Amino acid sequence: MTADISLLRVFHAVMEERNVTAAAQRLGQSQSTVSAALARLRLALGDELFLRARYGVEPTEKALQIAPDIAAGLDRLEQAFRAAEPFVPAQSTRRFRLLLGPYAEVVLVPLLAAAFAHHAPRAELEIVPIGPDLDPRSLAGQTFDLAIGRFSPPPQDLVVSDLFTDGFRCIVAPGALAEGAVLDRDLYEQLPHVVVSPPGKWRTGLHKLTADAGLRRNTSVIVSHFLTAASAVASVGGIATVPARIAGMVAAPYGLRNVAVPLDLGTFPTQIAWHPHNRNDARNIWLRDLLKAISSEEDQ
Repeated sequence: MTADISLLRVFHAVMEERNVTAAAQRLGQSQSTVSAALARLRLALGDELFLRARYGVEPTEKALQIAPDIAAGLDRLEQAFRAAEPFVPAQSTRRFRLLLGPYAEVVLVPLLAAAFAHHAPRAELEIVPIGPDLDPRSLAGQTFDLAIGRFSPPPQDLVVSDLFTDGFRCIVAPGALAEGAVLDRDLYEQLPHVVVSPPGKWRTGLHKLTADAGLRRNTSVIVSHFLTAASAVASVGGIATVPARIAGMVAAPYGLRNVAVPLDLGTFPTQIAWHPHNRNDARNIWLRDLLKAISSEEDQ
């Protein structure tokens, strides 16, 4: 068999997605085109390669055997083409696709959108939610450029580094706390709390911190997104404990008080993750540097 790069890309996509429909979407092809490519591969290699499973397909032993070599070969080709292609942000029309957790989306996307408009006005920026946890295959298959969230433990086969840290503040309805008054522990525990419980690691993070500090929250409403918390606090005349950057964004627009938590809950990191094959890629380096720059500016 003479190697056909397009067939190898189909094999690689199906191997990582374990689903023909998902692989077709990732490649920007129809499902019938991907199925036809798989048929050609099966004939050429004398093996079924992928067998039907309940939620997609499962690779055969032959497919598992050749998959690492195909992935490595495609990666080397990709790196060769990227190295030969200069990257000029102001002229780029590339679509950058990022996987973001709910907190990172709220605090970073406005800054990132403004930075793109200034430095890469012709490029596209697409934000997709991570979901409960990061699937390393999304970055390994180059479906996305990088991911931003909180990754503990770090996903295997990805590079993970801290982007910035944040602490916690309380947003309080003005009727519950007078201007200039100090929020003490007793009042904190008495007020009706709006609890933010997004998917992923954040779901248990703040719960554990408040429990470890011995702080009780009189839960009134549970929401799944940080931006919902502010309007809910204003509606119930209560309080919410949120990241400091979130508090700084939402308190004033909703007429809420932005005050310190009665006990120190410490800080938490927001991290960036990418696949090692993007370590020296000029476009990915530019994007990572841009994220670090806007994160550090926000800290100042």
